[in-house]
Amino acid sequence: MDVETTWRMIGLLSLTAAACLAAGLLSMLIAARRRRQLARPDWPRMLADPDYFRQQLVKIFRARGYTVLRWWAFNDPIERQPREVVMALQRGGQVYAALCGRWVIPITSEVVTRFENALATTQASAGILLTTSHFSEAALDRARGLPVELHDGEHLQRWIDEIWA
Repeated sequence: MDVETTWRMIGLLSLTAAACLAAGLLSMLIAARRRRQLARPDWPRMLADPDYFRQQLVKIFRARGYTVLRWWAFNDPIERQPREVVMALQRGGQVYAALCGRWVIPITSEVVTRFENALATTQASAGILLTTSHFSEAALDRARGLPVELHDGEHLQRWIDEIWA
């Protein structure tokens, strides 16, 4: 074998090794990204970080069979940061409007009434009111008979437990 052929063989082996190394690194990066995407939501971070809260809600709703059509974040007028996310969802041909809030105080009947009124202005056939806190008894009473599902922080934790069991 002459010197030129030897160098070509070394070059081909180097390219093959580099390609294998690149493929291995790409595979590791894809696996790491997938683990991050499938990682169980961090509850304290959901409460503290509005973007993380929205991202996790999208994952949770998708895992529960909803398609997230659109979302909007609304700033709290006092804290000047997003505290609420409104989502347009679809599942089984039905459109839902979801109001999801990072709240720490109980949700009152007034919030349910405002949501019901807002729901009437949308093309949604039902609504989802989701909070990281809980609902007052008056809010639970007010929602009875309405096309509105109420999900509190405990319920949200159960969804997370079911999805990431």
